[in-house]
Amino acid sequence: MSDIFERSKGLIGSELFEKLKGKTIAIFGLGGVGGTALECLARSGFENFILVDFDSVASSNLNRQILFTENELGNPKIEAAKARISAINKNVNIRAICSKISSNLPNFLDSYKIDFIIDAIDDVNGKISIIKYATDRNIPFIVSLGMANRLDPSKVYLTTINHTKDDPLAKKMRYILRKENVDLKKVNCVISSELPKKDGNKLNSMMMVPSSAGLNISYFVIEYFTNN
Repeated sequence: MSDIFERSKGLIGSELFEKLKGKTIAIFGLGGVGGTALECLARSGFENFILVDFDSVASSNLNRQILFTENELGNPKIEAAKARISAINKNVNIRAICSKISSNLPNFLDSYKIDFIIDAIDDVNGKISIIKYATDRNIPFIVSLGMANRLDPSKVYLTTINHTKDDPLAKKMRYILRKENVDLKKVNCVISSELPKKDGNKLNSMMMVPSSAGLNISYFVIEYFTNN
């Protein structure tokens, strides 16, 4: 039987591949963005994950969230995610935490050595708390911004939050982060240049844009460890 990561090693080299295996990635939010990022990183050779999500799998998730099927309806997302990723690579180590992130992160996260943080949640206060947690501890991180009500995956790109525009979520976060004295140039993010389609306050979505964001995040994480 051939090595499932043979082609990955052929692309990035065995030395970098072995480096990635030893890193611990914390992912907050396992929806369309975070779920795709998790699966991509697991299929890229990462073996250590801390997964944080409070939600259960709903039928409304299945049109866009890659981790889940009808078989997991009603199950906690973290448990369904753990089962799927373990089925891809039996060597993964996953700490699944069922928790909603709002104004404060769980203190017990300090007991883990986290090498990179991915923020893929929707709550603004939660996103700010993740950013502050990461910056206070000098943990590299990336934040997902608004992906709902958009269709074009080619409009998703990587930048820092000081360079974002035309995104209501980014605008609100820039305002709060300035008040918190966070350096906007150090807040890496993935964003879409596509203007959201108007539908009141309802957040509609299909798979293309959130998954594109998750893939961009995965690339950013691998590039970070390539250079650091």
